[in-house]
Amino acid sequence: MGVAVDWSGRAMLARGNEGVAGLVKSSEGAIGYMEYGFAERLRLPMAQLQNKAGRYIPPSDASGRAALTSSAAQMPDNLRLYLPDPEGDDSYPIVSLSWLLLYERYPDPQKSAALKRFVTWGLSSGQSYGPGLGYIALPADVTARSRAALERIQ
Repeated sequence: MGVAVDWSGRAMLARGNEGVAGLVKSSEGAIGYMEYGFAERLRLPMAQLQNKAGRYIPPSDASGRAALTSSAAQMPDNLRLYLPDPEGDDSYPIVSLSWLLLYERYPDPQKSAALKRFVTWGLSSGQSYGPGLGYIALPADVTARSRAALERIQ
């Protein structure tokens, strides 16, 4: 459940990003928190936020990518990277990764191979679809680490 707030401070409940975006779009003076892609698609005004470097940065593909790129070197072997207020002059301060939770071993080798092919596609040519859907293409360092982790799956 998501929440948007109207001009009077009244909370308006909505289901998911689509619901919050729809409420914000149709309610005068409302604000809400949603994924960048939903706000971008509906052409909603978005807040510039002050980042760790003290600069006010608008949300964009470039500012999100700057945040991911500046934090990639901190990514541990398990790939669990949290990005609270990342470093970088051009980094948007609120960025997150979408994660896949995969087993290390699958009992069916054919299913394991198919899964690995699909995820490999997502980490390679599939990246080109992200920006059109409101997602940031992963920096090369992140995809390389992800592909290395994928190779450990049996």
